[in-house]
This record gives sequence, C-alpha cells and structure tokens, in this order.
Amino acid sequence: MRELRFGFLFVMFMVLAPGEGWGNETAWNVPAVTVERSAQYKLESKIVGDVFVIQVRLPQSYAAGGNRYPVLYVLDADKCFGLAADTADWLAWAQEAPEVIVVGIAYGRGLEDWWQKRSRDLTPTKDASKLWGEFPIAGGAAKFQEFLAAELFPFIESRFRARPDDRALAGISIGGLFGACTLFTRPTLFQRYILISPAFIWDHKRLWQHEAEYQAKSKALAAIVFTAVGEADEQAILTPWAEFNRLIQERSYAGLRWLAQSFPGESHISVLPGALARGLKMIYGE
Repeated sequence: MRELRFGFLFVMFMVLAPGEGWGNETAWNVPAVTVERSAQYKLESKIVGDVFVIQVRLPQSYAAGGNRYPVLYVLDADKCFGLAADTADWLAWAQEAPEVIVVGIAYGRGLEDWWQKRSRDLTPTKDASKLWGEFPIAGGAAKFQEFLAAELFPFIESRFRARPDDRALAGISIGGLFGACTLFTRPTLFQRYILISPAFIWDHKRLWQHEAEYQAKSKALAAIVFTAVGEADEQAILTPWAEFNRLIQERSYAGLRWLAQSFPGESHISVLPGALARGLKMIYGE
C-alpha cells in the first residue's frame, strides 16, 4: 500500500520552454491530447461535503442507437481513469467484453489531496493498527456509499443511457477494501466487483465483522466478484486476501460468484493493468 504514493500507471505531461520540443518540432505545435467520447463534470456532494470530478467515457456505439449500457464505476480515477476506460474500450472492440459506460470518481486537486481524500471515502473506520501510518480523516465509507446511491447514480442515470440494474465497481488497495465492505453492507449498490490488491487487513480485519453481520442475516448474495493480487505484494495484503477467499468458499452464499486469481511476479501496483483486464472479462463473462 505504501507504493501508492508513487502512483499507478499515469501520464506525465512535460512543460517545455519556447523553442524546446521533440525532435525538430516546437512545443506549441504539438496538439493537445483529447479522448474521444469522454466528458468531465464537477459534482458537489452535500452528503460528503466535497466536490468530486466525475469523468465519463461512452461506448463506441452509444451515438448510434437507443441501447442502455452497463456502467463501470472506477475508484481512484485521478490515477487510473484512462487505463480503465481504454482497457474497457479495447476489450469491447475485440468482443471479449460488452460495451460499458466508464465513470471515474476523482478529486482533481493534486496527489496529496487525492491521497488523503481517498482514505476518507474508501475506508469503513479509522485504522487502529496504524499499519500504514496515520490517516486522520479515514472512516467515511458509509457517507461515500450514500453519495453514490443518492447523488452520483442519479446524476449518471439521468444524463446517460445507463442501466441501473447493472453497475460494476473497480478499486485497488483500499478501493478494493471499499468494494468488499460495500458488498456486505450495501449489497444492492453494485452487481459486479473488481477488487485488486485489496487491503482486507485494514483496522484489524474489520471486513470480517461486516461479513459476519451480513451472514447472520442472509445466506444469499447476488453478485459477481473478481479479486486479484500480485504475488510480489507484501504479506499484509496477501495473507488476509487468501484467508478471506477461504472464508467465502466456506460460506457458499447462494447467488454469489467469487473468482480469485494471483499474478506471479506482480506487485501491489504492477498487477493493476492485467488484473483489471482479466477482471472485466470475468465479471462480464458467461
């Protein structure tokens, strides 16, 4: 998880002084990069008390007809919206996954702001173990879930031909923790999940409590979950991940399809591209 400070896969734009450039080209002659079928919005949340940057990428066929599409909601979009949008686009083009609307949830105010705000929104509690240091504003996952349900979903589903009955969530690290906690505390928010390098150990394995409380009330759980780790990750990620996978297998929830995969040679971060592609194929597969 400490590696998150150094980012996922992202593009750094070089600012050149006049006269500098690539080869014989001058910097001001290089056109700006644009991503087709994409738009960005600011969405003020009264529930969280913050302003989010919402990024939307529409499928290739969106303009051609009146079809409604599944929606993939991507956490940590400041870092990985482009990766998720392009991966989904490639897989749809190759007919390895259906076309989806990709929605990124970002903050848009720099890396330090992102680093702290994600700890606020993606964790269910403060981490009493302080395994990865201090996160003073952690513990706001319940408010973030309500933001999704009451503010973001209506925003997206009133503006785009999005299917409210087919929402997927993709998250890495504490984003994966958020997804797993949401599965057991707000199980109707999403129908599909991609949980990559999930920080299940957070706050002395608080996730186990959420699962036990759910299991005491219901033995059925309608969802498709793909979870993955890199085998070169730290044991604080790998051991709880393996333990929770075994627990889910033992529970045998009716209606739950839980798929787990480890990637040799990959780290907490480097596993992201391959696991995301694999996850999209799995959660939308037959």
